[in-house]
Amino acid sequence: MIKVEGIGCSYVHSKGWIINRPEGTGNYLFVHIETPADVLVDGQWRYYPEPCFILFKKGQPQIFQDHNGNKYIDSWIHFDCDEADDLKGFDSKRNNSKNENLKRHNTQNEDLGKTSTSGANSYTDDIEKLIDELDIPCGIPHVIYNTIELVDLWHIADAEFHQNGKHRQQLLDMKMKTLIYKFADILHSESSTPNKFNRYRKAFGELRSNIYSGNNAATMNDIAALAAQQNMSVSYFEHIYKELFDVPVTKDIIKSRITYARYLLQTTSRSIQDIAQFCGYENVEHFIRQFKSSTGFTPSQFRNSNE
Repeated sequence: MIKVEGIGCSYVHSKGWIINRPEGTGNYLFVHIETPADVLVDGQWRYYPEPCFILFKKGQPQIFQDHNGNKYIDSWIHFDCDEADDLKGFDSKRNNSKNENLKRHNTQNEDLGKTSTSGANSYTDDIEKLIDELDIPCGIPHVIYNTIELVDLWHIADAEFHQNGKHRQQLLDMKMKTLIYKFADILHSESSTPNKFNRYRKAFGELRSNIYSGNNAATMNDIAALAAQQNMSVSYFEHIYKELFDVPVTKDIIKSRITYARYLLQTTSRSIQDIAQFCGYENVEHFIRQFKSSTGFTPSQFRNSNE
């Protein structure tokens, strides 16, 4: 089970900020650097102008700083697992104070830095197994273009950390695993996409979320208007969308509409024509054809099969 030992979201640090832990810490550290920063990678300083994420294993060097004294903002999570705690006798008592959390993150060679990793070096705990299984390169920055889901999950974990519920530890375990799995999915997805398309990932990710939110797809009848919102031609807009999500934008819109139509057919007694209009179809016959193409049933057949 993953135990969160300290967490912080979007802390703004003073000029001259640096984390200098050549021998790392005795637990895992996940950092989201939200501003331009310099990171020591393989003995060389590298400048990262865009937000990046770094997942450190135990004992990996953690050396990074603000860039040229500019404002530095980061979010961070120190975490470990019960099995590793038993091996190295690590004191993982929780402290709800954000000031204490910040101190725990910042202080070099104190509580975290002094933790011995000698007993853990020959032991592969469940977290390390998960990281290796997900093929996440550790100790190096990863520029992620679509950070929306990761940031949301980070804030959810932060909120849970400061709760005192009966199932707090179990919930934190699940939320941390969700965060790690999602990070791996986004990392591998973006790494397989050319960077010239990845720079559009955030804007297009927001668009795709909007397509699947509520009944928004019902009003999306003009692809040219969607392309104009991105200052693109229709052909280039459709090309980028397909490159990023491996599905045409029109297919996502249809899928969202049909999903909502299925819900209405199952939960209301509205007529087929009314449901067609709610879902953005002016022509009920067109709605019936698309519904059958997507589900294998006509709307009437689908409704009757669920009664």
